[in-house]
Amino acid sequence: MFPYIVDFQRIKEKIRDLGFTKVLVQLPEGMKIYAWEIKASLSPLEVFVSTKPCYGACDIEVYNGMATLQIGHSEIPNINYPQEIIFAEAFANVSFREVLGKYIEMGKPYRRLGLVTSVQHINALQEVKEFLEDHGYEAFIGNGDGRIKYAGQILGCNFSTARNIANNVDAYLFLGTGKFHAMGVEMVTGKKVFVLDPYSSQISEVSEKVEHFIRQRYGAIARVSEAKRFGIIVSKKIGQRRLRLAEHIKDVIENTGRESLFLLTEDINPEEMYYDVDAYVNTACPRVSYDDYMRFPKVIVTPIELEIALSMKKWERFMFDEIVEVD
Repeated sequence: MFPYIVDFQRIKEKIRDLGFTKVLVQLPEGMKIYAWEIKASLSPLEVFVSTKPCYGACDIEVYNGMATLQIGHSEIPNINYPQEIIFAEAFANVSFREVLGKYIEMGKPYRRLGLVTSVQHINALQEVKEFLEDHGYEAFIGNGDGRIKYAGQILGCNFSTARNIANNVDAYLFLGTGKFHAMGVEMVTGKKVFVLDPYSSQISEVSEKVEHFIRQRYGAIARVSEAKRFGIIVSKKIGQRRLRLAEHIKDVIENTGRESLFLLTEDINPEEMYYDVDAYVNTACPRVSYDDYMRFPKVIVTPIELEIALSMKKWERFMFDEIVEVD
């Protein structure tokens, strides 16, 4: 049974209105086990399931003669997508009441709370806000920048909804599973974040992980300071392509007497990055720098980390790499 709320009937009508009888389905890794259920829900359309990883609405595939249906992500408003791209937001059918009750029982001294989540739990935000307010808390849901569709929504590369309410709150509740998004919120706001997992009804914090993450990144910055040759990674993906930023980084590098080489790619495979460079600077998906750094044969940093390494910015200016716009 497919455990998400998706309006497949509306999707089929839209695909037929576009004149297609074939559809390519892009799925996050966790949804690939439901390929048969999704195929049945899209009948009688001819369904092709993509085997490529799908990292978000920044990462689309387009083929002649078929529509592309990406399930589980919302479109990024400031991206001009091809007409044949359709997004199906898959909302989780799960309640946060039990885990919220546990948070209240903890008696934490944080009374003004910011609420953030990923798209699958967006439909729960208002109910959570009302629940907290009924129990004497103040709850805030922030609006994001042009990359964010919903208030309270965060992406792995954009935390603007959290940052925009940072002055109003004492701490944040991240509604969902996993730690990466919560770590990003704590990094960009400096406020404590609690992860409320509705499936296990467990509450966790990410402060120790943030401290470990910062130590790792400072180590990478120190190593890059002596580099002479840099590979600048530029993505071809519609939602990750930051060419103007890459060109700025090239100028920064070469103005210090060092050398740079643009590396244009669709999918970044660290094990294949055996170029004659001392370090890589990543202008594509920020998570590549953070999640996959151990897989690269040479150190990899973000643009802001490079500028710190080259003494263009102070160490105190270290921050999480976020994508605001693409080109």
